[in-house]
Amino acid sequence: MEIYPNDKRQLRRTYREKRMHLSHESLNELNAGLLSGVKRLEWRGFQTVHLFLPIAGNHEPNTLAIAEWLRSTYPEMRLAISTSNNETREMTPVLWDSNTRLVENRWKIPEPGNGTPIDAREIDALFVPLLIFDKTGNRVGYGKGFYDRFLARCRPDAVKIGLSLFDPVEIISDLNPFDVPLDMCITPTKTWSFPGNQ
Repeated sequence: MEIYPNDKRQLRRTYREKRMHLSHESLNELNAGLLSGVKRLEWRGFQTVHLFLPIAGNHEPNTLAIAEWLRSTYPEMRLAISTSNNETREMTPVLWDSNTRLVENRWKIPEPGNGTPIDAREIDALFVPLLIFDKTGNRVGYGKGFYDRFLARCRPDAVKIGLSLFDPVEIISDLNPFDVPLDMCITPTKTWSFPGNQ
């Protein structure tokens, strides 16, 4: 099969490598930029926000720092994270608080080991994991399809926020009808908005 420069398979490989070659100093600086971008958004009015948690050693965006800031700045806000069903590739959102016990799943992603499940339609905004995105708000994830299935169950007006350590590519060449685009994506230096996707 011919591989185009900007197809998901090649982009996934390229940006995994770029991410893993970041020094700890560079990664810390990039994460500080992401957190600054999060702080510039208007969060009042969001009652429930869903996050993903970083895989240790994968040089992922530090969503733990984002969660800590949201909790301290908006103590009335509910935070949620999800458990994953490997057979159905479905995610179940669970409220995440000080009583939540985190356990690693088969991909070493921290998940709630206890807690109260909620309906995906209760979520007002979601941070969406990705390796890279393009200038129209499409994303390349890890290729399992969990998040596209999950986003399809959320309300259409739930704000889908990507977090990217890198600037976007021009276009992802092999989209499919099940891909759910982002409403915005925060990078360390800029927040990209995609109003046509809402």
